Amino acid sequence: MPKEIISEEETTLPRVKKLLSQRGKEGELSFQQNITLEHASTFSKMAPAVADKLVERLIKNYGITRAHAVQVVNIAPTTPEEARTILDARSTDVTDEQIAEIVEIVSKAIS
Repeated sequence: MPKEIISEEETTLPRVKKLLSQRGKEGELSFQQNITLEHASTFSKMAPAVADKLVERLIKNYGITRAHAVQVVNIAPTTPEEARTILDARSTDVTDEQIAEIVEIVSKAIS
């Protein structure tokens, strides 16, 4: 019997890594969970608490959607061009100056 989805929310790779690591300590992970944990471990670039604060900061300061903020954290763009690709100009009102600020904030978060 398929499991029922109770709620759904975009989340960062660091948070996924933390949740699946905790779950792995409680019991065996499924094949899909193991693959997801491996992916999250490989591509997580910051601590979960830092990622969560960064998502909230991006939403508050730049007015972007949670989905965009999560993608910025997950991808951690290092150039304005990468950030601009994530924050597609047609779907956000982020200026070039703000994009440069976002890249700087992300760079500080991953260092």
